[in-house]
Amino acid sequence: MNNKPKENIDLGRTMVNKAVETAIATQVESAENIKINVDSQASQTIQGKAESIEFFGEKIVAFKDIQLEQINITSDNISLDLTQAILGKIAFEQPGNFKVKIIFTESDCDRLLNSEYVRILLQSLALKINHSSANFYLQQAKCHLNDNGKVSLMATAVLNREQQIKTAEFQMALQFKQDGAVIKFKGGKYLDKQSLDLDETVAILNKVRDLFYLRHFSNADLAIDITSIEIKSQQLTLQGNMQIKKLPDSLAESIKSVASEINNN
Repeated sequence: MNNKPKENIDLGRTMVNKAVETAIATQVESAENIKINVDSQASQTIQGKAESIEFFGEKIVAFKDIQLEQINITSDNISLDLTQAILGKIAFEQPGNFKVKIIFTESDCDRLLNSEYVRILLQSLALKINHSSANFYLQQAKCHLNDNGKVSLMATAVLNREQQIKTAEFQMALQFKQDGAVIKFKGGKYLDKQSLDLDETVAILNKVRDLFYLRHFSNADLAIDITSIEIKSQQLTLQGNMQIKKLPDSLAESIKSVASEINNN
């Protein structure tokens, strides 16, 4: 009995699994549960190709500040450079196409909103207020995810305008409908005597609106299409499609390129 085809399948699967595990190891600090499933024929796996691959993780902590309740990534066709995989690096021989589903809890969202990465994103959004340049970020942000797509946010806005810093604590509410295609502003207010001027408030809200409505993003490394945003039962669920040409060298630089996409629209 010839066991060679089975050995080839096992070898290929081991190599592909190793490649995926390496990618996870470089991005994930901790996880409660991780599962990787690879489905391939022998002729494909020995070349680093897979008919389908699925990664599922629970309670993931990545990039220091990002925490996910669940993440599910699937691909029906993937081709990895096995030589690079053996060396502990991830390289795609062809762009990889993936379907992604991510679930955040309220505490995950709070951690993300207060992270260095969201601060970089917000500060990179170019504000124009009466012909002067400005930027902003959030401090002490806390959100509540309610049923019917409603989310409320409390935070302190920090505005840097003409080398002057202004802060104002605020509360606002939004409602996401039709898988996030429609976003309704349900009201907002400043919570103390210190508030931003009307033109400053409008400039910030306009940029936040553009950020929330961003559904497609691409740079030299990857392209992302967000297909669904759902909020219910204290959870935020994002679904989308992703094409990866290569893993980004810097997450911060990728985030800045998201801001550039918004600024150029």
